[in-house]
Parts: sequence; C-alpha cells; structure tokens
Amino acid sequence: MKNKKRRFQWLHDFYQSRSMSSQLIVTIILIFLTFFVLQILLNSQFFQNYYTEREFNAIHTELIEYVDQMNQPDADYYDEMFQFTSLNNTYSVVTGKDYRIANSLYNDYTIVVNDVLSGFTYEFLVPENIHTYTQGEIILINGYEFGDDVYTPVFIDSSSTGYTFDNDLICADDCVTVSGSIAAVHKPINLNFQFEQNRILQQELKRLPDIDLLEISYTDGYWYQSSYEQTNVLVFIHELGTFDFIITIIPIENTADIIGIVSSYNNYVYLTAIVIIFLWSFRLTNIMSKPVQNIEGVARQIANLNFDVEAHEYNNRENTSLSNSINLISKNLKETLDALSYRNDELRTLYDNQMKQVTLKKQLVSSISHELKTPLMIIQVTIQGILDGIIEMDDQEKELENILEEVNKSSIMIQDMLQIYRLDDAEVSLDISEINLSKMVNFFIADFENVLRKHELRIDLNLDSSIRVEADEKLIKRVVSNFFTNALKYTPDEERIYIEVSETDDHVYFELTNFGTNIKDEDLENIWLPFFRSQTETNQTLRAKGSGIGLYLVSEILKAHNAEFGINNVDNGVQAYFKLLKKH
Repeated sequence: MKNKKRRFQWLHDFYQSRSMSSQLIVTIILIFLTFFVLQILLNSQFFQNYYTEREFNAIHTELIEYVDQMNQPDADYYDEMFQFTSLNNTYSVVTGKDYRIANSLYNDYTIVVNDVLSGFTYEFLVPENIHTYTQGEIILINGYEFGDDVYTPVFIDSSSTGYTFDNDLICADDCVTVSGSIAAVHKPINLNFQFEQNRILQQELKRLPDIDLLEISYTDGYWYQSSYEQTNVLVFIHELGTFDFIITIIPIENTADIIGIVSSYNNYVYLTAIVIIFLWSFRLTNIMSKPVQNIEGVARQIANLNFDVEAHEYNNRENTSLSNSINLISKNLKETLDALSYRNDELRTLYDNQMKQVTLKKQLVSSISHELKTPLMIIQVTIQGILDGIIEMDDQEKELENILEEVNKSSIMIQDMLQIYRLDDAEVSLDISEINLSKMVNFFIADFENVLRKHELRIDLNLDSSIRVEADEKLIKRVVSNFFTNALKYTPDEERIYIEVSETDDHVYFELTNFGTNIKDEDLENIWLPFFRSQTETNQTLRAKGSGIGLYLVSEILKAHNAEFGINNVDNGVQAYFKLLKKH
C-alpha cells in the first residue's frame, strides 16, 4: 500500500513538474510572439519618422552653421560649399528666388604662374581646396598638360607660405617644371557647376515652384522629405541674403529596405529561439522542479521555527538565489527574534533608568527640603534673637547681612530647582536664538576680572572673534557661568585658566581648563549628582558658595540642547567642555 502511494506521489510530482515546464515554455513563446508582433507594428508605424528625425538632428546643427557662414558679408561661397558638401556627402546649390541655379564665371579653380626662366605663362588646376593662393606668391610647381593649355600639378612647393602638395607621382619627360610668382587666381564663385546636372537636384528644382513654402516652414527656414527612385532625401531651403536661396539636399537610407532587413533577420532569430525552447523543455523540467521541491521542504522546517536547516540547491543561478533567499529569511527570522529579546532587555534597562531618574528627582526634592531647613532655622533664630533683645544693637546689622546671604542662597537653590523641572516638562520649549558665544565668554572674563586679579589668576584664550550658535541664551549663560565659578573655586592662586571657543562645519566647541588641581577618579562618576562636592587635594577654601545643584542643572541644560559634554582630568588640571551641534 505504501509503495503504491509512493508511486502515485511520484507520478503526481512528475506531471506537476511537466505542467510547470510547459507553462514556462508557453509563456516564453508568447512573450517572443508578442515582442515580434509589437516590433513589426513599431517598425511599420514609427521607424520611418524616428529615422528621419535622427538624420535631421545629425546634420541640422552643421547645416545652420554653414548657412550662417554663407550669409556673412565676406563669405567665400566656393570654400564654404566645398567644405560642407565634401564633409557631409550632400548636394548644395545657390539659386534665385525663382529656383534657377546661379551661374559662375569659372567652372575650374586654377592659378596662373609666370615662369621666371622661360618667361612663359602656365595655368594649373588647384589640386585640393586647403590652401589659399594669392597673387605674387612665389611657387615651384611640376605638372602634366591636362588639356587646352591647362596643367594638372604633381608637386607644389610655396616657399613664401610653407605650403607643400605631393601626389606621389613621378614626373616623366613630358612633365613641366615652373618656378615663379602667381599672376592670377581663377576661382568659381560657387559650387553650382558640380551639382547642376544631378538628377535628384533637378527633380526637386522642378517640384519647388508648386510647393507652398508656408506649409514646409520651420524655425530656421524650410524643409521637407522627398524621394527619388530608391533614395530618400531631406530637402532644406534657406535664404541667402535678400534675393537668393541655398538649397541643400541630403540623401538618407530608404527605411523600407532597413525595416525589411531587420524583420527578416528577426524572423530567423525568433524561430530559432522557439525551436531551442522546445529542445530544452525536458531538461528544464528536471532543473527547475526538483530543486524547488527540496527548497520547499526547507521552507516547511523554517515555518515550524526550526532555523538550523539550510537550503543547498546551487546548480544554477535561480536556485542559488532562491536558496540564499530562504537561508537569509531563516537568518533574519532568527536575528529578529534575538533582536526582540535584546530590545526587551533594553526596554527593561530603560525602565530601570527612568525609575532611577524618578528616584533621583525625589532625592533632589528631599535634599533641597533638607538644605532649606538650615537657612530657615538660622533666619528664624536670628530674627527671634533680635526681637527678644538677645542680640545687641551693634551686632544686628551683621546678623541681618547673614540672613540676607542665606535668603539669596535659598533663592538660588529654588530657582535652580524650578529650572530643572522646566527642562523636564515636554510642553516647555527652549527659547532658541542666535547667540555670540565669543562675546559671552568675554563678558564673563570682564565680570570676574576683580576675582582674577585678587588671586593672580592668568587667562589663556584661544578664541575666534565671533562664533555664533543657535541655542537658549539664558541657559547657555548659566552653563558658562557655572564652569567659570567652579574654575575660580578650585584653582590655586597664581595658576592659569585656559579657555577655547572654536568651530567646525558641524559643531561649536567650548572648553575651560583650570590648572593646579585634579578631581579624584572616584569623584568624577558622581560629579553631576545634586549636592555633591569634590574635596580637592589643594584644600582651597571656596571663594563662592553655590546652590549645590549647579552641575546637575548644567547637565540637564546640555542634555536639552542635545550637546556632548563632560568634565575630565588632564595633566595638572581639570577640563570642562561642551559641543553644540550647528543647525543648517
């Protein structure tokens, strides 16, 4: 029973694979036939216009330049027409407005040379139109008599201009050698004589009187497409001055012949391709179906979350790509599950950090409350002592000054606490404006000048004249002020403070380094905590007392500005810095 079932399963897979192969073959044949029919339609409907437009664009720029040169006041029609027609394989003539070809006094381009030895005069044909001959030019020329006392040159050497012509022929006994000056230059006015007998040109000249120029006009003149026997031509008509036309005829290939050749060739190509597809059908069956079945089994394993299996069907590019894709899916699914687990751990860590922040805020409130008890008690006891007469009149002013100092310190502490809570409020935005950080630093240096002079502290500045950044001016002032006051507190007398303000394309950098002291390594980790004060080795008496939460407030301000900041020990000093990102 099992063998019978396996046999039927094998037959099912075999016919299924045959069906897949047949569908593929039919699909490929239909694609070839569709493309073949589409190509025939496109060739018959659009190729001629496409080919004509391509030929038009290929010649038109040079044609317009040629017409512009012909319309110059000092234009040499012969040279311009010779150069254009010879380079572009075209016909071009000058006609009147009645389409009659203009005549020329000369049909040959010749020079007349006086031989200094014999005194005879010889007329030579100009062999190539690349040198401009002038009367009086000294020339040595060898040549044969061409007819009617006109000679064709074999060798020309112009000593006055350096021009040389040599057609590599050997001058025999009947060759003449002439040396002398050019007496005259006979040059055709135009090149009409060369093309006036051309049958295509004659046909178009007969047709032009019956054509309405308005119907064939375009931006630069007039043009139309015509044909002569098996040749297609583009006919251009441009005005030459006021009374003449330049008629230019450009032969192009017959598109019907091109289409016929391409279509015949394609017929053989498509028929050959179809035969090859049929011959390869059985081979394609085994190549395509068996690897796909194996890959399908691997996909089922992956669907059951077994990511240890891999597809190894690498017998062709398609199966290799499919196997790699299946393996990539398995890898990505496994990595995704691992990433989800990792993200879950991150969320747990983030939650723990948030709880720590909440705990820190609670501790901050508790610490501030505790810190406020002492000045309130001092104020209460002092005022009570004054009211009860315990404190003498002479001491009352001093005690009142102490009360004022405690009130100011408590006020600063409360303001700092309020500022911290404002920074934590998502609905309160920073007051961003453009501030001059260089000017701010100079302001604080001037503000602390008396303290600096009193303790003989030296300021070393590395400060650009005007560095601007977009930030909350009041808050950044608070940061800079805190760094200044901390430096003044812990810098020994006669030491120095280094300040740098610089910028790059992306950041603005502030650094303040006070020398003569260091912070203990274990204190660096806690320096940003509220009410934490580092006990420096210099054992300096604090020159000013703060709220105790200054650096904690600084960290919150810089975090709100997405700034990079820190306080580090350097060689015999402490470096405080922040880096603000520029807005582009």
